[in-house]
Amino acid sequence: MKCHKEQARQKRWEQACMGAMLVLFAWGLSGCGRKAPNYVPSRDLSRQALETALNAWQSGRPVGKTIEAASLRVQVVDSGWGKKQKLGNYEILEEVSRPDGKRCFKTRLHLLKPQATQEVHYIVVGKDPLWIFREEDYKDYASWEGYK
Repeated sequence: MKCHKEQARQKRWEQACMGAMLVLFAWGLSGCGRKAPNYVPSRDLSRQALETALNAWQSGRPVGKTIEAASLRVQVVDSGWGKKQKLGNYEILEEVSRPDGKRCFKTRLHLLKPQATQEVHYIVVGKDPLWIFREEDYKDYASWEGYK
């Protein structure tokens, strides 16, 4: 009789443990369906970071150094800026939807050196610092073998 009770208690314990494991597993999966991962900043913060970066370019700051403004830290990867192009003015035209959910802004750049107008896309990701990539540079980084 005692053995029967012991077996019943053991079975209940195993069922409780299995139930707890299933709950934890389901809870872990619940975050997998998010559209915008937690490293995608809000629209407003992304736009503010892009404006901060482009203003730094306008003022002649070199690319590659972290830009600190108020409570915002921004790091830029932009091959155009790196080619010593001088930015005269810019217009952030619109946010462009991406299938991966990352923030992307279509931007018109008015260059002084060389004198030209370009429309480029900038992708904004990260937390601290926020990273701003010219789309072509982002694709280069994403396809780099050591990055995968």
